[in-house]
Amino acid sequence: MRRTSCLILVALVSRADTLTSNDFLKGPEATLDRMSCSVGVVEKGAPVFMDRAFTLHEPPAGLKGMTFLRSLIDGGKAVSVAKEGVLTVITPAPDTPGVSCSNAASLEELGFTWIQAPSRFQLFGESRVDQCRIYQKRVKAGERFAFKKWAVVAGFSPEGLDLYRPNARVARVLEMLRQDTSRPDAQVDAQDILVNRPDYVVFIPRQPRDKEKRDPAKPGDTYNDHFQVIEHEGTFYAFWTQATREADIDQHIAFSKSTDKGDTWSDPVILAGSPNKKNPALLASWQQPMISKTGRLYCLWNQQTTSRGPHCGQMFGAFSEDKGDTWSAPKLVPMKRSALDDPDPLVPPSWCNWQRPLRLGKDGRYLVGVSRHSKPPEGKGVCTIEFLQFDNIDDDPKVEDIRLSWFSGDDQVLRVEHPKFGSANEEAGIVKLPDGRLFALTRTSAGHPFWSQSRDDGVTWTQPKPLLDRDGGTPYLHPRSPCPIYDWKGCEAASGLYFALVHNTFDFGGEREYQKRGPLYLIAGRFNPKAEQPIEFAPPKLFAHRENGNSFYTSYTVADGQGVLWFPDHKFYLLGRTVGEEWFK
Repeated sequence: MRRTSCLILVALVSRADTLTSNDFLKGPEATLDRMSCSVGVVEKGAPVFMDRAFTLHEPPAGLKGMTFLRSLIDGGKAVSVAKEGVLTVITPAPDTPGVSCSNAASLEELGFTWIQAPSRFQLFGESRVDQCRIYQKRVKAGERFAFKKWAVVAGFSPEGLDLYRPNARVARVLEMLRQDTSRPDAQVDAQDILVNRPDYVVFIPRQPRDKEKRDPAKPGDTYNDHFQVIEHEGTFYAFWTQATREADIDQHIAFSKSTDKGDTWSDPVILAGSPNKKNPALLASWQQPMISKTGRLYCLWNQQTTSRGPHCGQMFGAFSEDKGDTWSAPKLVPMKRSALDDPDPLVPPSWCNWQRPLRLGKDGRYLVGVSRHSKPPEGKGVCTIEFLQFDNIDDDPKVEDIRLSWFSGDDQVLRVEHPKFGSANEEAGIVKLPDGRLFALTRTSAGHPFWSQSRDDGVTWTQPKPLLDRDGGTPYLHPRSPCPIYDWKGCEAASGLYFALVHNTFDFGGEREYQKRGPLYLIAGRFNPKAEQPIEFAPPKLFAHRENGNSFYTSYTVADGQGVLWFPDHKFYLLGRTVGEEWFK
């Protein structure tokens, strides 16, 4: 069995009374208090941090095979000792000119021993400031450690930790990456995709992370967002917005499918938008897939028709009658104009549908929340919500013959105002309650998610209110970031069991509503027909471990009784993760 430990990377200041040893300390490894963490194995090529692309050089023999805690390069993650044992620390050598991120003095004051095996070595990179020392200590239960930039914790037993072990499906992808010499970032990707613990891997960019090395004649694929997956008769269909980076000149709609229930996926094809940066076209964004009762597959999207930004466009679409193998020519779906649109009729509306339409409207018609953007001459931008129903998808219309009904528009739009952070209520996720009501959860600029409900199939909605854990309870904190909600048993199931994702953090003293998002927490909800807020939520559980970049423009499917949340990780990878009953215990 491989012995495991965790590696702390910290910097030290040399002291005359520093404890030293030419050999590693012997004895059992320390056991830490239970925590969720991302780990890696000390070996050449392993990524060191969760937010930087540095990889390990050939490590000293005494460190090889250790399991190390991967964290942010700025450190700060605290660990507590549950059972005494040896803890290992690797840190930049404090006597290197220019070193400013050293924790050496703190370590020496805590009684750590400098292990001179070797006395210093290059852990990663080429800079002298990344030449390191190894420190160890026999720590006792109850001791707690937290280190500033840069620190990685090591030398502990995995006993009791919430560690992620990839399933066979993900393991096949890892093995493919390890052997793929055509991908410049394959080894980094093989470690990085594990941070948020996927059960499915749909897409990994092929273009290099280094923008200077990207091929402009190939489709840009390092930005992947608004990830919509639908399932029909055992086939999974994936649609997403893709580009070199968000709103770049090559932004387009990508499509892939899986005929083996998510084990493997076809190479992406471009349905609309700019094919690459060498031959740019008008942007296409924010796709919305639907399937009619006969199986006809529709994909509608926001098509840029002027030089204005990616939200400003008309609704276009195409359909497929052979499971996505071929598609009809794109056609325009006429949209009504909103009172918040530009008064110039030649300027398209500014809008975005971030969730896919669901069969939640009257008689099972597709319904979706629409974010409407406007910028009054006297102030900053405003974002509000209205609702769109697709009236005749099950009649298999041509795209240009799709009929739309608009609800809660113009002066009835759902608004949320904040005196400091402005007016923004957007990106509604909708679930159905067991009594037939609809419940919508939205992101706002007010430091909380807000909710609203409809008793008439989405035609009219109540005034939005901050989301609490229950009536009279605690409001959830949340920056201006997606906060999806789904019915655990199926998007249109009205099961009474729901889950949402929140960051549960916000600084009202901050300068703006866009703040560091940090990890995401899953809150499991149950229907309470007697409550004013009809869904009550359990305490948050950590779901997305990545310390930053969790912008979850997600979708959800249930097939063969298994629910999967499909999410863009760091707006880079496209992954899926099973949401099992353990989240509701």
